Amino acid sequence: MTKTILTHSPSVRRPARGALGDFIHRWLPSSTSARLFMAITLAEALVNISIEAVLLSRYRSTQTLTKDGTDSLRSLPVFVLCFCLAHSYQTLLSVDACINRNVILVFGLVIFNACFLVYSLIQIGEIRQVLGTGVQEGSGQTVPVQVLTGAIPIVIGASQVAFTILAWFLWKEFGWQVYKAIIGADRMLKKAYGQYALFVALLKFDFFVFIAFCLQLVLVVLASDPVEKWLTIIAAPVALLLLFFAWWSVRREKRWGMMVFVAGLLGAGVYFSYKLYRIWMGRSGIYAEVYKSLTVFAVIALALDLATITLSVRCAANFGRGLCNAMDRAKTERKAASAAGVPYSASFGGKELLPLSSSSTLHLPAQPRVSLD
Repeated sequence: MTKTILTHSPSVRRPARGALGDFIHRWLPSSTSARLFMAITLAEALVNISIEAVLLSRYRSTQTLTKDGTDSLRSLPVFVLCFCLAHSYQTLLSVDACINRNVILVFGLVIFNACFLVYSLIQIGEIRQVLGTGVQEGSGQTVPVQVLTGAIPIVIGASQVAFTILAWFLWKEFGWQVYKAIIGADRMLKKAYGQYALFVALLKFDFFVFIAFCLQLVLVVLASDPVEKWLTIIAAPVALLLLFFAWWSVRREKRWGMMVFVAGLLGAGVYFSYKLYRIWMGRSGIYAEVYKSLTVFAVIALALDLATITLSVRCAANFGRGLCNAMDRAKTERKAASAAGVPYSASFGGKELLPLSSSSTLHLPAQPRVSLD
């Protein structure tokens, strides 16, 4: 009688690590380029947030001395808040990109930082319009405002050069390992997963841009219009829920969910277009102090909206081709490997993935053998 016996060769197990070792292994990439990318992002955020904190302190001093509550003064804290939120969010995304070896997100962060540079250049004029260019008399200030505001785009510009160079090294290092390892050799599934990964990355940038745009509208220019103010406040959590719903729909391949999401994006496109029109019609009125920065956010939001609609349609066209099952299978295998203490070479974390240039298979875990009696 013929019997099928499944046996396992001795597997390669991870060496024992303490709690600190596990934390470092999980959150600190082994790649020098990835570490530099994260470190520069963090340094850029710390330097610019520190400068913005100094500017905010001077704003409070100016407000105390002048007792002025005009719109121009009220707008500065909002700019500082958006700037700090952007840097914090950028830092989180850089950790996500480097830990998960996501080259698509790395390229997205390079573009995000370039948009950030444009916003910082526009912010110079708007801050100087509020605080002037020098130091306030009798305040004990030593560094002029023009030096502080000029330093911000210089820091971002230097970081942009470093990010661009590091992105090339990270692309050479990461390549497209993540979805190649998960999907396998099927070219159609590779392409489908590439579109899925790009769609998820876009959702992450959509979230920040949509929320930041609504935040500026609510805190700066809509205080006198309670109806439009509350509609904008409601739009922020709705946008968050819609983006999460979009991720769930594309992950579980729900066509009706993608149709609802695309309809919501079309509505958002109409809203952003309307607000852009209102901003330019009122640039000599209530939007006079902020129309430049709001225009940048509105244009970026519209561009992201159109790109997300396009990718939504492409991803929906890939439903039913086996992508969902392939990702579910990879997720199950990762959990099983983690529970057994065996490195999983197709892990999103990428700790056990070999470089593209390596031909060695010595570090790969042994696979099950089938013997027939």
